[in-house]
Amino acid sequence: MSELVSEQPGPDGPTPGEGIIRVDAFGTAALVVITFAASVAETNVTDLANLVISGVLFLGGCVAFALGFWRAVARSRVEVIDLAGLFYLTGSAPTRPRRLLLGLWFTQIGVAAASVVAVQPPFGVMAPVWGIGMLTVWGARYGTFAQR
Repeated sequence: MSELVSEQPGPDGPTPGEGIIRVDAFGTAALVVITFAASVAETNVTDLANLVISGVLFLGGCVAFALGFWRAVARSRVEVIDLAGLFYLTGSAPTRPRRLLLGLWFTQIGVAAASVVAVQPPFGVMAPVWGIGMLTVWGARYGTFAQR
């Protein structure tokens, strides 16, 4: 496995899966903005926007999770895919993408928790599924696992 990890770009090189990280960051930013807007101005417009954005993140996260999981299943024929490495990138990812993706997911969880107090109804509680979906897609596509 150490030879697999050494093939990853160094700290100055490009981050693998940068597109996935950008998409995750965009979804997280949208969640933060709409949750803030819905907590400041409780109107029908902000409630609807909150529902739409949270719902899209939830459904998109479900799809991403399923696609990532099925890709991991296919890889498991030749590699030993462990769940911590797939879902949390433990031991399967370089530090930078792992920190970024986990940081975005934890941000989503924090915003979702805050939305329970600040927004009624708290549609944001659905949104962290987005983050675990993006983690799974990244792990299934770019994670390094031991060969069978």
